[in-house]
Amino acid sequence: MKKVCCLYRVSTKGQVDKDDIPMQKTSCRAFIDSKNDWKLYKEFYEKGISGFKVSAKDRDAIQDLQKMAIKKEFDVLLVFMFDRMGRKEDETPFVVEWFVNQGIEVWSVKEGQQRFEAHVDKLLNYIRFWQASGESIKTSIRVKERMGQIVADGRFKGGTPAYGYCLVDNGRVNKRGRAVKDLAIDESAAMVVRYIFDLYVNHGLGTQLIANRLEAEGLLNPKGANFTCATIKNMISNETYRGVLKCGGDRTEPFEHLRIIDDKTFFKARDIAAQRSAAYQERRRIPRKVSKNCLLTGNIFCAHCGGRLITSTSGGKKKRKDGSYCIRRTWRYVCYNHMRHKSRCDGQSGYSAKRIDDAVSEAIRELLAKVKAIPRSKIVEERMRQSIKEKQVAIRAHENLVSKKERSLAVLKGEIANSLAGESSFSPHLLNEQILATQEELENIKSGLIGLESSLNEYRAEVEKLEQEHSDLIGYGEMFVSCDNDQKRMIICELVDEIKVRRGYEIELKLRFTFEQFLQHADKEILESEGYSVRIAEETVSNCSAGDMSFNEAMFELLESNPDMEWDDALRHLEMPIPTGQAEALDRHMMRAINDVREERRQGCIARKKRLPSKLGSLGSPGGA
Repeated sequence: MKKVCCLYRVSTKGQVDKDDIPMQKTSCRAFIDSKNDWKLYKEFYEKGISGFKVSAKDRDAIQDLQKMAIKKEFDVLLVFMFDRMGRKEDETPFVVEWFVNQGIEVWSVKEGQQRFEAHVDKLLNYIRFWQASGESIKTSIRVKERMGQIVADGRFKGGTPAYGYCLVDNGRVNKRGRAVKDLAIDESAAMVVRYIFDLYVNHGLGTQLIANRLEAEGLLNPKGANFTCATIKNMISNETYRGVLKCGGDRTEPFEHLRIIDDKTFFKARDIAAQRSAAYQERRRIPRKVSKNCLLTGNIFCAHCGGRLITSTSGGKKKRKDGSYCIRRTWRYVCYNHMRHKSRCDGQSGYSAKRIDDAVSEAIRELLAKVKAIPRSKIVEERMRQSIKEKQVAIRAHENLVSKKERSLAVLKGEIANSLAGESSFSPHLLNEQILATQEELENIKSGLIGLESSLNEYRAEVEKLEQEHSDLIGYGEMFVSCDNDQKRMIICELVDEIKVRRGYEIELKLRFTFEQFLQHADKEILESEGYSVRIAEETVSNCSAGDMSFNEAMFELLESNPDMEWDDALRHLEMPIPTGQAEALDRHMMRAINDVREERRQGCIARKKRLPSKLGSLGSPGGA
């Protein structure tokens, strides 16, 4: 008796739930029963395995059959049709031939035995699977085309909907009469999606911090588990949330009834993700790691060596009179090059984070206030109104020329009959040349008109863009006053390309091009621009005369040598006049500087004494950092 192994295969999961496998099984068993010397030995099932996409070396059933064939454990391999063996034209014919070479008879219920007794048998074997491969290709083309049509109509093509969406029954049925569900927004889950984008875009949190936040707030994914950073990363880049459906490489225009995230937020999230990648290491202005106590993390640089400043802390504890301890912690921006490679940087090793953050925040607040004071109409008038007017005049002139040439062409064509009858002053040849020349001129004028209209549309789009950017800046200004540090950090990243710090806390802001454009309409006597940068410490230093500096230095030395002396006592003891117009500012900034120095001394981190007067000098006026 010959031992027979049967192989049953279906390509999709949907076929598993139908009658495909039982049909193959019934036919094969009946075929075995028709052979007197055959006996069923073993059956192999491949459920949802594509014979066109999956190689034989990756199919467990084929591998097990090959191992058994080498050991001579069976005699016949039976399938319903030969394409159950596979549909790869460059592989399956050779798999069949391999089994035959091992002494295994390969049979099909519908096609009989595959032999290799003559040379033509190899060709027929190859043609059979070449044809099967072609059928798979054509089926794939038909399915992809239909899927593309379904997606283009805004309908769900199948599968599991993205988080934030659900499937609803709108009464639609397919050609078999079965209900077909449509994609719709699940409002409760959509709120979580919007929250994730808000944390990522407006608060600058990374995917891991967002996952931790969601876990702390008890928000779970559809499976009832915590969100992972990988899931959130995929959500940030999923275009479905802006209403775009995809099928392979094809993408539809956004469907507004499926939109959860607006385009501006989505593309800003994509930009943030790109800047946090390793490829943007030198160009990024978005922090990769957020420090809640430092506002400018990732966007602040040393002006001496150009290196990015990192955050660091120093602290200590002081024993109170009651025996308890007071723990102090100070955050600083530190130049790594100066700390580890002093030869690369001649600047300071570190800067007080609070002083720099306060100075930059105040500068940004003032700049946003200046932008708010600029009427939107003034920006549009100065930048675009004249250009639009010129284009409109040119378009009207071209339209008049078109009308004139069309009338001339109509007159010339009206002379054709008269010319042919010999009643016109124009000969047919001359008239034809004139008509062709007029038509050519008309086409040239129309082409120029199309170009002018296109240019006018571009100018109008630019006006809309300017108005939107102006509205955004006004929104930033209103938000900046009351928002938390995370939101302030992201607003600064939107407005400032980089921040540079020099010795003496001289701070330079390099503004982004759009922000700088709007500031050109502000008070140009106050804002001194260098390219796209604004120096916020230069004005402060220049406002301090030599006499002011000597007053500052004398006051500093007195308060430093007498830690318990009050400000008013120091003024009386010093017997020097306060510089005109500087009393209030000196009171505020001097005491802050003295307190900073005293604190640093207690921590053992005070700078060299010869640097202190210059540090103090930069705080001598209300505009100081």
